[in-house]
Amino acid sequence: MERPLSYEPEHVQTFVSPAEAALGSLERTANHLRREIHLMLRAHGVTWTQYNVLRVLRDEASGGLTCSELGRRLAPADPDITRLLDRLARQRLVRRRRDLRDRRAVVTEITQDGRRLLESIGLSLDGQIRRLFDHMTPARLQFLVELLDEARRSQKTNERTPQPLPTARAG
Repeated sequence: MERPLSYEPEHVQTFVSPAEAALGSLERTANHLRREIHLMLRAHGVTWTQYNVLRVLRDEASGGLTCSELGRRLAPADPDITRLLDRLARQRLVRRRRDLRDRRAVVTEITQDGRRLLESIGLSLDGQIRRLFDHMTPARLQFLVELLDEARRSQKTNERTPQPLPTARAG
């Protein structure tokens, strides 16, 4: 009989297949990395999502983005982008204004305070990311990136039509 797969020896959780073990390990690793980055960003008073919004707005050359444009550029997309922008506006990290071409649209742009915050976070974040991966050689990191890209590519080529979620039946 084949021994069940476990992605970490100290865990008793086992997996049916190597793919399931890979998914479990990937999820645990992503959670660990997110937690480490979250703790560093929290010291600067922002979340990862807020940081990403500020970074996208800083890199936007056209002078701002609407909520829908911003939502399309975030990964993962935040379903409550309006409330997120409200919090950033209260912190004076972004400002919103009516679009001059379309008065129905509201454009959000980063403020100087937002730019300064990104600048102060930049070195800390870069250092934290380097510390999280400094035990791996550049060649191993490149191989990891390639493996992850391959996993996402295979999903795109095998995309299936989304199935509706089952609903509970009263009865």
